[in-house]
Amino acid sequence: MSDDAPISDALIALHFQNDICHPEGRIPFSLDRSADGAARFLHASKRALAAARRAGWTIAHMHIAFAEDYSDLLRNCRLFLKTETLGALKRGSWGAAPYKGFEPGNGEIFVTGNGNSAFRRTDLEPLLRARAIDRLNVLGLATQFSVEHTVRDAADMGYLVRVFADCCTSGDLEAHRASLRTLGMLADVVSSETALHENSKT
Repeated sequence: MSDDAPISDALIALHFQNDICHPEGRIPFSLDRSADGAARFLHASKRALAAARRAGWTIAHMHIAFAEDYSDLLRNCRLFLKTETLGALKRGSWGAAPYKGFEPGNGEIFVTGNGNSAFRRTDLEPLLRARAIDRLNVLGLATQFSVEHTVRDAADMGYLVRVFADCCTSGDLEAHRASLRTLGMLADVVSSETALHENSKT
């Protein structure tokens, strides 16, 4: 990519699924759904998704889901084991389905994996390379898990990365804030409105 070449952007939306975002979802540690900030996060994320579509960006949705019997669930850490204990995110279930307003559109990338990073055990990287993407704009939840894992992998792959801070969250806001501070060394941590407004002027 030359200095004067336009940057090709993709928006990566992580884990906007019923078990994670819906008030009746089974996962409690990605989003504090009782807090005022939850509504702001979801509104900002929907707004960013709509703006990215209008701008003609590549849109990629990453979901996490597991077999009915959890035979494909990694058993090396408490985070994954907790998902099984809660009976959450079974492939094909309501809980694993897209949260309303975050359904993948026609022609958009959609990948499903069984880990935190959008790049692990998915075909996301070749799909992005095929579209000659230069910069990834990441949003979703939880910040200290899926967002951070995805950003770290993307940085190591050589992508320019931006994190939309207002479109990331966690059930643990202290961990969310700490993660954003860490990610500032790997990515540009910005507001979605700032990034999309700048893009609309180019």
